[in-house]
Amino acid sequence: MKSIIPFLIFVLLGCFAYPSETPKGKILGEVIDRDTKQIVIGAVIEVMNTKIFTATDVNGKFIIENLDPKTYHLKISAPYYVTTFKTDISVSGTNNVSVVIELKLASYETEDVVVTSEKYFDKPADFFTSTNALSAEEIRRAPGAAEDVSRMVQSLPGVSTATDSRNDLIVRGGSPIENFIMVDGIEVPNINHFSTQGASGGPIGMINGDFLSDVTFSAGGFPARYGDRLSSIMDITYRSGNRDNFSGKFDLGVAGAGFIIEGPVQKEKSSFIISARKSYLDLIASSTGLTAVPNYTNFNLKVTYDISETHKLAFVGMGGIDEIYFGGRNDEDDPNIQTTDYDGWQAIGGISHKWLIGASTYLQTSFSATYFDKTIKLDSTDENNNPIKLLFSNNSRDAEYVFRSDLSQRFSPTDLLEVGIVGRYLNNDNKFYKSPFRDNDTTWNDGIDYSGVGKAYKFGSYIQYSKNLFQRLDLTAGIRQDYFDYLNQKNKFSPRVSAGYRLLDNLKLNAAYGTYFQAPPLLWLVSYEENKDLKQIQANQIVGGIEYYPFYDLKISLEYFDKKYYDYPNSISTPQYTYANAGAEYGPTGLEKLLPASNGYARGLEFFVQKKLSDNIYGTLNYSYSKIRFTSLDGIERSSSYDYQNILTVIVGYKIFDFLEFSAKYRYMGGKPYTPIDEFLSNKYNQTIYDYSRYNAERFEAYQRLDIRIDYRQDYDGWSLVSYLDFENVFNTKNIDQLFWDQKNKEIYTVYQWAFLPAGGIKVEF
Repeated sequence: MKSIIPFLIFVLLGCFAYPSETPKGKILGEVIDRDTKQIVIGAVIEVMNTKIFTATDVNGKFIIENLDPKTYHLKISAPYYVTTFKTDISVSGTNNVSVVIELKLASYETEDVVVTSEKYFDKPADFFTSTNALSAEEIRRAPGAAEDVSRMVQSLPGVSTATDSRNDLIVRGGSPIENFIMVDGIEVPNINHFSTQGASGGPIGMINGDFLSDVTFSAGGFPARYGDRLSSIMDITYRSGNRDNFSGKFDLGVAGAGFIIEGPVQKEKSSFIISARKSYLDLIASSTGLTAVPNYTNFNLKVTYDISETHKLAFVGMGGIDEIYFGGRNDEDDPNIQTTDYDGWQAIGGISHKWLIGASTYLQTSFSATYFDKTIKLDSTDENNNPIKLLFSNNSRDAEYVFRSDLSQRFSPTDLLEVGIVGRYLNNDNKFYKSPFRDNDTTWNDGIDYSGVGKAYKFGSYIQYSKNLFQRLDLTAGIRQDYFDYLNQKNKFSPRVSAGYRLLDNLKLNAAYGTYFQAPPLLWLVSYEENKDLKQIQANQIVGGIEYYPFYDLKISLEYFDKKYYDYPNSISTPQYTYANAGAEYGPTGLEKLLPASNGYARGLEFFVQKKLSDNIYGTLNYSYSKIRFTSLDGIERSSSYDYQNILTVIVGYKIFDFLEFSAKYRYMGGKPYTPIDEFLSNKYNQTIYDYSRYNAERFEAYQRLDIRIDYRQDYDGWSLVSYLDFENVFNTKNIDQLFWDQKNKEIYTVYQWAFLPAGGIKVEF
């Protein structure tokens, strides 16, 4: 805390400088068709609450200049297209703001189409249920999210998290392995530092928030073009670099320091944007008093090149390096008499080609490669903190190569066909060692000593058709095929259908039904030959709801979901444990013999209110009630580890001035289920031994947390300053994370989630 206070004072001082002259900014934009990506010529762009108008030129582009630095909202209209709005465009006096606006073709012919609902709440045409879009500015200013896209998404309906220390997405009770992530058409298995093998989460995001254009998130009922995942889709769009001139940004926060540089490669034809960030708490660890400090570095890159008006290339890359060491007898904060040493790196790169074949035909093809390399080592220590016994080690390198191609063909304003294929090659090179250990008083586990390479192929294909009937009914139906050669049961087919019916111009009914399959992570399969008998996990989903738009910037929705799981892997040695509860750990899982023996369900109601920033006030209110249960190998139905039942999240923000903003977030979650520790056996063997006869039979106290954030922006001649203060868990509520056995003091040890944490940061744009 003492080391953080001077930094926060430095942030505050940056808030009181006054510019001698306020520079002007501009918006560079492009308007395209949402389905075919063709340019829209002659679209009219209005800057809301001003008298500024412009139109797109013969290249579908527009420029709005001489703008005062602040947040703007655009209205975009064109003949035969539905009028839409683009909100939260933050203009500075230093950098040009680039936006790409996609218009939806009207399902009936008229020269100017204005739909009174959904003006500020656009989403893909084939997503009817459980889908929300977030702008880059909404993610940046979210209190308590630290500009981490995953932590912001946790505030959306149906989404919760396992613990404050991680950004895992628990979507309608689904494990973190069940989430699909795509960045600019490139499939990305995990976007986090210190990531969990086979899952999608981690403690710290790698994506730089200043790269974001927008994010679309679906919590269920998604269409056939997405496969091999059961719970959610997060489709992230990076913005392109500045094609007009070179610019940059430097940022400094409690968690790290970094920079962004962007500019044209070949003016008007290509651009680049690149960032790098480095944590620095490891450099001042002695002054912070911390004994375990995460050390990480990351980079993001996007390069675009227009070969012609119909052929466009983009390269997207990201990567990270991670390192941490903690534990041992000298670490007073760690209850274990062991040390943990973690080193890892990951690199993700992909190239995509967009081909505008004709006025109604669009093809996007991509190829990507992903590498994850990590070394984890746990040692027990003697009185002098010297290693005396290897408890666990993991030396692994995962590689994944993905080819994907998606074709969109529009036959008429009411008919759209989409087909696609995806192929994956997976290479899993692992060395695992786990020393023999005692599960309980009568069971001795022989541990594992495995070294080998697992190779597998996946192939998927889909076809789906979207149709509008009677101008009020939208339908999408499709079927998907997924093949995984590593399993004995290789091929699966998934029919899906969804619909939206407009009762009134501002009132809609939505529904979706589908079958979804996901192959178990390769990590769960390679260590034992018997695990090839596992099956692709199945989830059947029904989602139904209503959307109401009382005002153009206000959305109210109510949804019911019912998700039934089949054939989830289950531990044999611990028959109470279903792997539906796995994926939120720091270490690898699945290193044991498994059976496809667990079935379950997740069902509930979600109520959501969202007010977009159209004046000075914005916010969301999200309440959900759910019941999530799984039956394990022993035949007993129990609460899932993510069965919080009641979840309430409220975000409120107010723009006091154009340069000063205040926001707050409150979250409540019902008590987290947990398995009690067998105190007698844990004391006898001086290790954590759980009482599995009461697996998930107890609950912690309810979780509560309040976060407050203050944002300040000021523009100077040639540079701009953005600073913020973020106070997390303001009331210092003691929320329990989990229980361990304290090997040093020989008693039960309570691990709490984040205490009160003041944070802040400064960004300098030039």
